[in-house]
Amino acid sequence: MNLFRLLICALVLLLAPAEKSEASQFTPSVPVLGVENLRPGMKGYALTVVSGREIVRFPVEIVSVIPGKGSPKHLIMIKASGSIIAATGGIAAGMSGSPVFINGKLIGAIGYGWNFSEHTLGLVTSFSDMASIWSWPEKIVSIPPAPALDDADKKKDQEDESQADEEADNGKEDKDEDNLVVPVAAEQLSSPLFINGISTRKALETAALLGRDNFIPGGGFTDAVPVEMNATMLPGDAITVLLAWGDVTIGATGTLTAVAPDGRFIAFAHPFLGRGAVNYPVARAYIHKVVPSLESPFKVGSPLQIVGTVTQDRPQGIGGRIGYFTPSISATLDFTDAERNIKERKRFHVVPDPFIGAKLTAGVFTGLIDDLWGRKGQGTATLTLNVQGRGLISGWTRTNMFFSDSDLAAAALKETSELLDVVFLNPFAEVYPLGITVTTEFSPMPKLMYIEGVNLKGESFSSGETVEVEVLIRPYRKKQVKKSFTITIPKDASGICEILVRGGGIEPLNQSAIVQGWKTIENFRQLFTEMSALETNNELIIEFNYEKRSKDGKGRFDEDEPVSKEEQELLSELKQRRLKDGTLQIFKSEFVVEGLLRKLITVTPGNSSQSDEPETES
Repeated sequence: MNLFRLLICALVLLLAPAEKSEASQFTPSVPVLGVENLRPGMKGYALTVVSGREIVRFPVEIVSVIPGKGSPKHLIMIKASGSIIAATGGIAAGMSGSPVFINGKLIGAIGYGWNFSEHTLGLVTSFSDMASIWSWPEKIVSIPPAPALDDADKKKDQEDESQADEEADNGKEDKDEDNLVVPVAAEQLSSPLFINGISTRKALETAALLGRDNFIPGGGFTDAVPVEMNATMLPGDAITVLLAWGDVTIGATGTLTAVAPDGRFIAFAHPFLGRGAVNYPVARAYIHKVVPSLESPFKVGSPLQIVGTVTQDRPQGIGGRIGYFTPSISATLDFTDAERNIKERKRFHVVPDPFIGAKLTAGVFTGLIDDLWGRKGQGTATLTLNVQGRGLISGWTRTNMFFSDSDLAAAALKETSELLDVVFLNPFAEVYPLGITVTTEFSPMPKLMYIEGVNLKGESFSSGETVEVEVLIRPYRKKQVKKSFTITIPKDASGICEILVRGGGIEPLNQSAIVQGWKTIENFRQLFTEMSALETNNELIIEFNYEKRSKDGKGRFDEDEPVSKEEQELLSELKQRRLKDGTLQIFKSEFVVEGLLRKLITVTPGNSSQSDEPETES
């Protein structure tokens, strides 16, 4: 047993199956002030990080409390001021989740603002709205939660916040309620999405997959994002929610709002992706700079250490647990540039989300290849996909070849995305922890082979006879070569029949039994058996095809067998039977096989002699 599988077994023993945690009330380690106690003109402060890891505070003033009928139910309009806000150009994307305190008590967190407007105005999602995300159950792996902060730490935090609130109140004048402003078309302060390590075009596609129009550069300081055990996190800390990490980094930066004694936290004050119960790693973040912008200022950050997991992604904000670490998808790319004879390896992790995981993983593989190959264009690739995980005792492997005259990386990884979708969304069992390895060789040369002719020794044969089929093939810009195969004519064949020579994947054999409703895939093992039966593009396939007749020869069906056994076969069963009875031959080549040719023959029952007449092309 190899090292990877030993690690998988160890993880399976250590990690209990995913289960739903019951909803429970969220009580933060700081005092709370409800929206019913807020009045215009009240002053306080907000906490955030604008450089490095240092939590700073800036003054805020209540402008109005805006009731709503959806989620969140209350939005609190504030006006921010002070030297920090002047330097950042206003409330910035990435300040999402920055806690706001009035009279030393938490009222909520900054979550919304306006583009191309006065960036000192923002909307706060109330604490009661944010805490309501914990009314939904989590889907977590049962491991012990992180230890809670001790009472001395909590008391010190509360004293510091109360003192800072009093300082922010000094020298400020109250405003009349006549100055209330009702906001129009407020937008959530989109937590800046950063993508690093893949090509720009795949980064843009990934951003679109995640519902974003754009992204900013950003990544970890090292190839791996380390784990920090027993981390102590404070309101106002900069955090990053990760979707991919390692040689590729995809995530979003925001701010931690509050932590409960049991290690649970709330943050962002708006959804990240809005996917409900999730398992996304959360890391400390380092803020490089807040970039001023007329549209909206934004933070540029990088993840430092993973400290826990986001388990709630709801309209009112995100929440999770410090000290809880979820299993992830481990991915490896082994890339060979055949033209330069250079080999490189890239490794990354992806969140275990079955509904975006396959597309995200395949997109990262494609973006890595774009950069490693240094081009987008024509060529030929050989790609091997290997999947290891729980329920796959020996793993599963598929090798295929691909050619494209315009975008080889996208063409080669399209099948990988589709196959991973099947694995991630299979109805039988979760396969986490999951390891995916893509081993591929890329060349700009067209490694193609064309089918140019089919020759038979005659055009009339007897049922049960073995026929020699000569196939003329030509590798790209090389001499034509001949290959001979034998096909056995079934004993029940008669009349006009067909010998078909084609490339793999061209008019392929399919799962007609499933399409027509005669059978279904019944278990996990059978699923992978059928995936293994799929044709590959480097196959040269020779088929004998005929219309099966009833026993009396007068129709297509027998009364005692209205649907033939052949029509009820799964693809793997069909191929196995036809290879055994000689009506199917498959030759694996080192080229992508192009072309399809048919030859019609006449089959007579019994042992009638073979015709010596010259062949004709059909």
